[in-house]
Amino acid sequence: MNAVAENLVFDPQIIRRFDINGPRYTSYPTADRFVEAFGADAYELWLGKRNIGAVSRQLSLYFHIPFCNTICYYCA
Repeated sequence: MNAVAENLVFDPQIIRRFDINGPRYTSYPTADRFVEAFGADAYELWLGKRNIGAVSRQLSLYFHIPFCNTICYYCA
């Protein structure tokens, strides 16, 4: 063991205070915003709102390709 591990103190009161589920910000928008009702028409409308006059604002895309054969908690 190293000196840090030997001096590590766990305060049970602090652990109880923060022993709650917290938000997960692994993606934006968050997963609860992805619904079947958001179809192609809604997507086109949203994309159109990116334009400011003749200028389109930048767009970031994220493609998630799961690689696990079974459920894991790396990407939820």
